[in-house]
Amino acid sequence: MKLDHIAIIMDGNRRWAIANKLPSYEGHKKGAENLWNIINDIQEFKLKFLTVFVFSTENWKRSKREISFLMSLLNQFLDQTISKINENNFRVRFIGDLSAFEEKIKNKIEIIQNNSQLNQGVVITLALNYGGRLDIISAINKILIYDKNSKPISEKDFKKYTLNKDLPDPDLLIRTGGEIRLSNFLLWDLAYTELMFLPQMWPDFDKLILENCILDYSKRKRKYGGDN
Repeated sequence: MKLDHIAIIMDGNRRWAIANKLPSYEGHKKGAENLWNIINDIQEFKLKFLTVFVFSTENWKRSKREISFLMSLLNQFLDQTISKINENNFRVRFIGDLSAFEEKIKNKIEIIQNNSQLNQGVVITLALNYGGRLDIISAINKILIYDKNSKPISEKDFKKYTLNKDLPDPDLLIRTGGEIRLSNFLLWDLAYTELMFLPQMWPDFDKLILENCILDYSKRKRKYGGDN
């Protein structure tokens, strides 16, 4: 069964740190490092698209200390991305309300998107300050502002206003960390996506687990409401 696009909810960084008797920031640091490992693995498996949930609209509710560390880690990750994008030929894009971030972060995001937009490798989408409901509401507001056509709108037309308008819907969603929910991630896009919920924490997610997920997916029969 064809697999082009994987979406991942990278959950469990803090719980991994606690289980390993480490401060929570070490879990986030390890999780960021592991993302690069998985990006490299994705390229080996010949996938075309990877979308990852990096920071949600709800994550701002965490302590100021943790938010400060996460922003510092994000800055470091963006610096690494700037140095790696062209040598790896992947295209990096960002979805979410980026206006909430400081100028330094927004400038780096712009550099990354501009410098990688012509690359032909894996398309990596990083969801930052993202929420599925935010995406849907944002699309509706764009329609009200820009589309003066009063005729009923189709699903195909609606997608043109979403943040992932240029990408196919994910074929497979993987969530690590043992939780069994979507947590407001890609609510429009995941309508018929195959779902996998894993007990492993994100820092422990590796190439072998990814390969097993892909194998599991290949054995499934995708249904779109019309099949029994």
